[in-house]
Amino acid sequence: MKVKNSDSILRIKNPNEKEFLELWKQYQPFLIEDVAKHWDACSKWSNDYLIKQCGNNLVDIQNFKKDFFDDYKMFSYVGAYIEDRKIIKYKEYVKEIEERVNENKNDPDLVGCYLPSAFFEDSFPEIIGDVIYPEYLNRKPLVNYWHGFSSKNFSSTSALHFDAVHNIFVQIRGRKKILLYPPSNYLSFYPPLDDSRGLAAYSRVDPNLPNLESFPKFPYQERIEVLIQPGEMLYIPPFWWHYVTAVDENISLSFFYDVTIQDYFKQQKILSVLLNIAPHYLYHAISSPDALQSSIAMIKSFILPGSFTEGARDEKPK
Repeated sequence: MKVKNSDSILRIKNPNEKEFLELWKQYQPFLIEDVAKHWDACSKWSNDYLIKQCGNNLVDIQNFKKDFFDDYKMFSYVGAYIEDRKIIKYKEYVKEIEERVNENKNDPDLVGCYLPSAFFEDSFPEIIGDVIYPEYLNRKPLVNYWHGFSSKNFSSTSALHFDAVHNIFVQIRGRKKILLYPPSNYLSFYPPLDDSRGLAAYSRVDPNLPNLESFPKFPYQERIEVLIQPGEMLYIPPFWWHYVTAVDENISLSFFYDVTIQDYFKQQKILSVLLNIAPHYLYHAISSPDALQSSIAMIKSFILPGSFTEGARDEKPK
């Protein structure tokens, strides 16, 4: 294994399990090279190949209005990502994003679309064999499939948020820009806890243009910026805040691993981060009936191994 530090993030080459876990214990994100680039997915997953293999599979896509990311009540509230969702065939989605990238489709109200967090094994069983699941954490992951794009008017984006799980994020095609922030103080990210519909794992802040008058404690100086390339893996620790934007048309996979009880003792600082977050989550769950279900699910994932991946499957759209 070779290790180097580049642009404020550690890069390692082809680690074995022991080497991975030595870095994992430090509770810091890091990039892994020379692993995923050898997967068949990285060489095969053109749009033509994907349409041939699974073009008739149904996928749940999100359409975006022009002003969606201008108002935090849209991107950090319960229900914000439901109103403009629809289920279509995967080949129809691929055709739509190709038209938008080539500027052959002009819709003044809906400027973009995104296939976010499709359950890989359920939605794309035909191409599972093109992927070699990482075995660093010695447990079964929940795998999410992301297919987005970038054009003159729109870039597929995931708003600033955290996940209460380990995330091995793998870039298969194209590039993404990922902004990372350590979970130093939960409230400094301004989660929308003052509203019953607020998502407690999301921030009201747009990290591209943070309004420091409205959000003076936001830790903008702690930002780590990563341009993840095809074939690279990024390990994102639990509770690390991240903001993800497409640079090109791209496909990514997230391998989500539940946090075990042992992890709280093996990973530095994770327990103190949990203790910083949990009281606010509990208060929000008690005082906000609209957010109760999502808050309880998140709290369960803190303390019950397996609850995140099992719960996510239970919530899959029918």
